Amino acid sequence: MLKLRNSIVLRYIFFFHGALSAQSGQLIPNYFRSPVDFTYNISGNFCELRETHFHAGIDIKPSTSGSKDKIYSIGDGYISRIRVSAGGYGRVIYIDHPDVGYTSVYAHMDIFYDNIENQVKKYQMAQESFEVDFLPEPHVFPIKKGDVIGIMGNTGFSFGKHLHFEIRDTKTEKPINPFLFGMDVSDTSAPSFISLAVHGLDSELYKICDIRIPAGTAENGIIKMVDPILVPAQSVGIAIHAIDKSDNSHNKLGIYGLHMYVDDTLKYSYHLDKVSFDQTRQIIGFYDYEVKKEENKTYALCYKYPGNNLEFLNKTGSGIIEMYTAKDRNVRIEIEDFRRNKKTIHFLLRRSEILSEVNVKSFQKLIPVHEDITIHEKNLFVNFKENSLFRNIRFNLTANTVEGKETQYDIHEGQEPVKSPIEIGIKPDHPIIDKKDKAVIIMINGKNRKVNYGGRWNDGFLTTKIREFGTFSFGYDTLAPDIRSIDFVSKVGKRNKFRFKLNDNMSVRGDYASQLTYKVWINDIFIISPYSTKTGILEVPIGDLFSGTYQLRIEARDHSDNLAIFSAPFFKK
Repeated sequence: MLKLRNSIVLRYIFFFHGALSAQSGQLIPNYFRSPVDFTYNISGNFCELRETHFHAGIDIKPSTSGSKDKIYSIGDGYISRIRVSAGGYGRVIYIDHPDVGYTSVYAHMDIFYDNIENQVKKYQMAQESFEVDFLPEPHVFPIKKGDVIGIMGNTGFSFGKHLHFEIRDTKTEKPINPFLFGMDVSDTSAPSFISLAVHGLDSELYKICDIRIPAGTAENGIIKMVDPILVPAQSVGIAIHAIDKSDNSHNKLGIYGLHMYVDDTLKYSYHLDKVSFDQTRQIIGFYDYEVKKEENKTYALCYKYPGNNLEFLNKTGSGIIEMYTAKDRNVRIEIEDFRRNKKTIHFLLRRSEILSEVNVKSFQKLIPVHEDITIHEKNLFVNFKENSLFRNIRFNLTANTVEGKETQYDIHEGQEPVKSPIEIGIKPDHPIIDKKDKAVIIMINGKNRKVNYGGRWNDGFLTTKIREFGTFSFGYDTLAPDIRSIDFVSKVGKRNKFRFKLNDNMSVRGDYASQLTYKVWINDIFIISPYSTKTGILEVPIGDLFSGTYQLRIEARDHSDNLAIFSAPFFKK
């Protein structure tokens, strides 16, 4: 009873502190400790704009380039999940903190500590898999605040040693800005406007014009553009390219908050305090997707598409500015970091006397954002569900037939963002004799690169779900993966591992296609062998082997169950 009463008191206290977060700046002040034992800098902050997702945590840099920094639990609790992946988060630990209802996440670690590492190896051996994902019972790994859980690393889809650190709401699994728990860094300078984009918009929010203007220099935190910006359009949307930096770090970070006022009325606003994994892909409708695809530049939109329902956007309207014939629109945009360092830009928008002619490209059908519609073309169907799109699209579909080959279908335009996966189905043009289990839907990228979207048979159609528009075709995957030796030798001295390069003829994407899998045996005994999807390198450990003759066997399978085998004897001195 005493424990229950204390728990209730704690929850009341933490709820009370949460209510005061606007004053204290923290949800539960001084409850969690740092996950490292040094004053850290970050290379990535919360909700930073990545290509296909909002960054769900902060990236903590190592203390020095060659250090082996220990990772600590930020609070009492228990390990609720352990995962080892060839990509993604690599080696990652999840710790539930039940007294406060949060879960902390520690990703890209090099090794886990002591009994955690030992238990993971037992699980890998039992599953005969390097990749494992398991949920220990609360009593298996109880954790105290400050316990060492591992060493900072570079595993998974990581391009430099760091700790990717998250705090999530345990119940909803929503990531929450770690800065709200006192995990922020020293930051005494305001974010920077790099450039401004003014989009003239038509009735479906297609761009009529895209006017780019360098932001200019701020005086006392304010940038004032003297000359009005002439826009040949009835409706306007603003986009900004902006960055932030923390003290003692050169890394470019994302901004924390934005507020856009038009004639002193708030029209678009947000603070990046939390984001849902269910919504993270909506980032491609949060920035200018067309510019990102064509120029690899990130302009955050200060207006939203009808299909954009991101929870962190304040309910202040769409952000679209209607232009007047005889009156300028006065625009003020404020950006800020978590420490409330602010930068402001002022400018006037003036409607041109002559509006740009709206040249609507020919299209076959208007697809509304909030309706279910299925399009058929030859042996293809495209099934749009409500909220598959961010905006109404002027849809085009072309079938390109070459005699003796499968039809290639150009499904709309690659510069249009897709909000949620769209089902397509393709019926083969030619009879299938004996390769039905090898059938896949293939996306043909630029330079004729092929992406395997997998597929499932349904009433004569091979179906899959696509996350982008482009060129798709029915095809087959009959080629086995390639296992290429990097440094295998038949006579081994002091070497402690062999390295191999695993490669498949097509990359895979989507929910209907599976990644390459592999297994390694030495003398018919399964060997835990790390693999990285980032590099394609497989490492076979041999350091613990005694002197003698051994038989190495590696098997690799792709999505279509094509099997590659490497088998060779070696002698260890």
